[in-house]
Amino acid sequence: MELRNLRVRVPASTSNLGAGFDCLGLALDLWLEACLAEGDGTTVYGGTLEGITSEEDFLASALGGVVPSGLRLEVQSSIPVSRGLGSSAAARVAGLVLARLAQGLRIDRDAIFHSAQMLEGHPDNAGPAVYGGLVLSAGRPTKLRLHESLGIALALPNQQMSTRAARTMLPTQMSREETIAQASRSAALLLGLTLGDGELIRYGMDDRIAVPHRKLLVTGYDAAVRAGIEAGAFHVTLSGAGSGLVAVAARDSTSDIAQAMAGALGSEGNAAVPITPAVVEDGFVT
Repeated sequence: MELRNLRVRVPASTSNLGAGFDCLGLALDLWLEACLAEGDGTTVYGGTLEGITSEEDFLASALGGVVPSGLRLEVQSSIPVSRGLGSSAAARVAGLVLARLAQGLRIDRDAIFHSAQMLEGHPDNAGPAVYGGLVLSAGRPTKLRLHESLGIALALPNQQMSTRAARTMLPTQMSREETIAQASRSAALLLGLTLGDGELIRYGMDDRIAVPHRKLLVTGYDAAVRAGIEAGAFHVTLSGAGSGLVAVAARDSTSDIAQAMAGALGSEGNAAVPITPAVVEDGFVT
């Protein structure tokens, strides 16, 4: 078996994007890279994963101990952890892919997606990690195309957020009126993202399920949303479960928007980094 074939790159992702709760995700140009290399069996972590243990690593868990004798796992990631950018989904997809490569099995993206969503408990980040681009999980993963005029701006605060903790804040019931409003926002969001319609995006990113509760965990959230919109964003919301904030806007304005959001968070005592990663149309690469 050739060692050069025992490697995989998996993109980050932003999910929900507002009313696309737990079913919509978008792949971004930040990557986790993993390989099985010659070594003593001790896993090596670098980048944003430096310092974690094998017990904390979703990649090692998804790999399931399938490491041939004389090899070790090496992982390098540029995906921020606990910022709502799909770091856990990327790790799990990487582990599932490496397990197949190590066993000489065919790479089946659909099978890897289904395994990853089972491990994650939801498909919104697993979809773009596997297929790339904008992915709607509606019974099956459906790849859409983000309108070419649109770009993504992010502000990533130092303050982290656990997806597990964020899920405990979700309401257990919604009224009929809230359910209807959320359904209309979800439909508007999909149309807006694919048509490049800022008015539909603005309406569709106004989530009424998770964000009103989760935003309370992000110091300076409301100020950052206002700053992003004033800088030209169609709207701003939490990236995934947070703590990162994501804005959708015209591509030529994303840098100013990211700077504005990060500055507003910092002014509220929550120092943040602005980034504007490109959207990637490819999922994992072997």
